[in-house]
Amino acid sequence: MSEISLSWSAGYRDVVVALATFTGGYFLYWFIANSSRLQKACDKAYGGERAQAMYILFQRVVGIVFLGIPAVLVTIILRSFRFRDFGLTTIDSIATLYWILGISAVIIPLVLSFSRTPSFFETYPLIRERTWDRFLILANTVSWCLYILIYEFLFRGFLLGATVGPFGVWPAILVNVAVYVCVHIPYGFFVTLGALPLGLAMCMATVHTGNIWTAYAVHLLVALLNDYVALGANPRTKVRLH
Repeated sequence: MSEISLSWSAGYRDVVVALATFTGGYFLYWFIANSSRLQKACDKAYGGERAQAMYILFQRVVGIVFLGIPAVLVTIILRSFRFRDFGLTTIDSIATLYWILGISAVIIPLVLSFSRTPSFFETYPLIRERTWDRFLILANTVSWCLYILIYEFLFRGFLLGATVGPFGVWPAILVNVAVYVCVHIPYGFFVTLGALPLGLAMCMATVHTGNIWTAYAVHLLVALLNDYVALGANPRTKVRLH
């Protein structure tokens, strides 16, 4: 191997800060959200099926805090980081709608097809309460909306936006997809496999449109579709709105 210089360049700063912020935030989120202390606290406070439901909801709250706050603070502090460069912009082109419709046209039939398999009901809905009331439906929907907004800002906004300049478009996309696939490994083979084309498509849409709204809309659609298709199709679960 030829000699490689270990000298530091000022041009490395932004990408190093972005990667360090992402790594630190995700590290804290994962180990706090999946801690036995959080689970035991929910068991003690609520008990029964509601304890598991609240555990899932609090996991999303932890994600909103530790995936979102570090990236937002760094974006505010560093002058070279701007929210509009990380995809938080208004939609100014119909291309965003085309991307959303195009990816959704592939995703929806896949989810509906997967919902016919027994393994689908073993995973979804993530909240395992058998009777869903108005509070649970509202809390599940709102928590998904907020959590995925933060999640997509971190992945397709902050991380992708900070690496496109130093790495170039395609290397930045491949780094993003690689990390995205790896963080899905704990959720099983098929979820991890699906994260590969989905992550690639959402990165391409973000770069093409200049905003994260395709990634946000598609990711939210998948999350809600999985939960509510499973809730409606599973004979062991029911909805009680009164």
